[in-house]
Amino acid sequence: MNKLYKPVIVRKEVDDEHYYFVNGKFTPAVTRILDEAMPMPYALRHWIGEVGNEKAQAKLEKAGERGTLIHNACEQLLKGETLKLSEFTEASDKKAIVGFVNWANEAKPDVKNIEFTVASRLGYAGTLDIYCEINKEPWIVDIKTSANVYDSHKLQIAGYQNAFAEMTGIKANMGILHLNPRTIKGWTFHKDLEISGEPVDIRDFMAVFNMYLMLNGGGVKEPDLTDVYPDEIKLYQEENANQG
Repeated sequence: MNKLYKPVIVRKEVDDEHYYFVNGKFTPAVTRILDEAMPMPYALRHWIGEVGNEKAQAKLEKAGERGTLIHNACEQLLKGETLKLSEFTEASDKKAIVGFVNWANEAKPDVKNIEFTVASRLGYAGTLDIYCEINKEPWIVDIKTSANVYDSHKLQIAGYQNAFAEMTGIKANMGILHLNPRTIKGWTFHKDLEISGEPVDIRDFMAVFNMYLMLNGGGVKEPDLTDVYPDEIKLYQEENANQG
């Protein structure tokens, strides 16, 4: 059995972008690798051609903001917090959140970790949404709010699965929770992940990763970054400080 990979992972941010440094070395994120090297689906290319680049960019940015909003809401719910649906102005957002609650009530996931950052010996990093047990089996669950589940989403979670296994020794099942207000229940859970009829695995992700490296001349240029520090910090726990 391979020795577990125990990297020191630091996440740094600038503007709305986040970057990973693993053991002091800049390491590309799974999502960035796929964004830069994964071929764009034909339907998306066709849509951009019809609406125009500027309008498409605005719509994609809005979709990204909505995805972040729904992800944050799901995280709050998993932490036991209560949400006020009245604070969400879009009916589609409300249905997505209710869909998440309905999925959780049906699947009854035993949540072990939320927003868990992982890195692989292969040279990439990322943050998976949920690690949980469903029916006592380990699962990595990625939440998607896009119009469809694309091949890039399947490759993304395959990358996470491999890195998670390297770090924990657990080969978790992969599931994509698609929160789609157009469905009756508001959610669909995809667990049989295939591309062209074949199950997705790390080799498929690495094919795109190798293309990413080739496009970057075999290396990755480090971005200009701003360190993000915690709001509060202390040296000792309360009881220890009182003993001084």
